[in-house]
Amino acid sequence: MIKFLLLALLVISPICAEKDLMKEECHNAQVPTICMQCLESDPTSVHADRVGIAEIIIHCLDSRGTKEVRKILEDCRNDTSTVAPKLLSEAKTGLKTGDYDKAAKSIEYASIPHSCGLKQPSVEFEFLQLFSQISIYTQLSDAAMRIIDRF
Repeated sequence: MIKFLLLALLVISPICAEKDLMKEECHNAQVPTICMQCLESDPTSVHADRVGIAEIIIHCLDSRGTKEVRKILEDCRNDTSTVAPKLLSEAKTGLKTGDYDKAAKSIEYASIPHSCGLKQPSVEFEFLQLFSQISIYTQLSDAAMRIIDRF
């Protein structure tokens, strides 16, 4: 029984120490919970040093940049650079001529959900999904940069 307890302590003790390193590194991130969720999703993180922790976060970043999000962002960049300026110009014209409905509609269609290819009827849901993915990506990027800055 004593041998079992000693063996358990030898196995658990390093894992707790490494988990402390994970917490220490994620503590400096803007959103520590996202950082910890990323690390906890990888079973090798409990044995990782600082460089390994940064690599795991970079892997999470890479997996978050899914093809769907990348395509939406590319469409957004293309549409925003061509469509949005035209629509905003129409909004200014609407304001000058007193056509406030047209101005409001132009601004609405120049907004990110419309200019990024997120169309009705599920525009709100798609936009929230995209925003969530971008937010997590940004938070993981911040975590990786802060960890690397401390090397």
